[in-house]
Amino acid sequence: MIHSLAGGKIKEYKIVDLAKLEFENNLGEYFLYISEIKDLKENDFVLAPFGVIDEPKKAKVIKLDKNINTQNISIKVDRLKKIFKKI
Repeated sequence: MIHSLAGGKIKEYKIVDLAKLEFENNLGEYFLYISEIKDLKENDFVLAPFGVIDEPKKAKVIKLDKNINTQNISIKVDRLKKIFKKI
C-alpha cells in the first residue's frame, strides 16, 4: 500500500499459455510465444509472426506450458509475440 501511495503502480500479473516454437528455416533455434489457442498441443504446426516485420511463418510447437503466471517468468510478457493460428 505504501508503494501505491508514493505514486507507483501495483503490477498486475496474468495467466498465459507459453509455446516454444521451432521455425522451418531456423531448425535448432527455439522462440517463445504466447498462445491463445485452447486446443493447441505439442507437435502441432502454427502460423506465427517472425522477425522485425512480423512475417507470418510456419512453425512447430516443441513445448507447451499452460496457465503460467507471468510473475514466474524472466521475460517481459509484453515483449512476447502471439501465435496467429493453428494450421
